[in-house]
Amino acid sequence: MAAIDVVIADNQPMSLSGLRSAVADQSDIRILAECQNPERLLDAVRNYSPDVLLVSAEILREELKELELLVSEIEETRVIVVTNRKDMAFLEGALRCGAKGVFQREWPVQQIPMAIRKVINGGVWLEQAAAERMLEQVLTRRQVPDADECKVASLTPREREVVELICQGLRNKEIADRLHISLATVSHHLTSIFRKLEVDDRTSLVIYAAKQRLVTF
Repeated sequence: MAAIDVVIADNQPMSLSGLRSAVADQSDIRILAECQNPERLLDAVRNYSPDVLLVSAEILREELKELELLVSEIEETRVIVVTNRKDMAFLEGALRCGAKGVFQREWPVQQIPMAIRKVINGGVWLEQAAAERMLEQVLTRRQVPDADECKVASLTPREREVVELICQGLRNKEIADRLHISLATVSHHLTSIFRKLEVDDRTSLVIYAAKQRLVTF
């Protein structure tokens, strides 16, 4: 089995040494290069084309935009971010930016080779407790309904029919004829729809309906 080629990058010499030591005695992992200079990081990865880039958040100035740009430029290399950060926003953000793993410095460095092997085999590395907290936050966000979703959900089936007909360009009389209801009932439905969706007129309603995909044109 071919060795896993790795480039390690950290702007702190002691941290760089720690990363090197963590994988130095692994027969299936080979360090191709080390980088301490943020400006030379991209060139180093391009020159060596490693399987995995083990990079500290500090050398990226802890900027997710820097990480996203780096990942987009080295699509063939799997990125593992090493960080002191514990906040879920940063950890989740790193994964969303394309990193295949996030390794927090408080974890035993002996786990770094495990992280490298996991991402090279198509997995994502995240310590279990952090993964559980991240999942809990995702589920919590899903439990909080979106404001627009609540507005749309408040419409009755008949009101949705009226919205669809308005978006087709029908006037009140035409809507009344189509649905076999009175003009007064159409007006009542419109008043309720405007109130629930917080729109002021028919034009605003059509725009809102299109944005929320209530209708297809």
